[in-house]
Amino acid sequence: MSFLDSAMKRFKNAANGSVTCPICGNKSQFAASKIRQGQTLLCPKCKSLFVVPR
Repeated sequence: MSFLDSAMKRFKNAANGSVTCPICGNKSQFAASKIRQGQTLLCPKCKSLFVVPR
């Protein structure tokens, strides 16, 4: 893996946040900007909509 590849991977991981679904408890990755802005998220497992509390 080149230096550029490893830097891009690190940057991508920093831009994501781990969120736990309040209905089914599934942990999944979402863009940190969506979490910060309080956007509604869709659980990929149970398909419920939820907003991460601040």
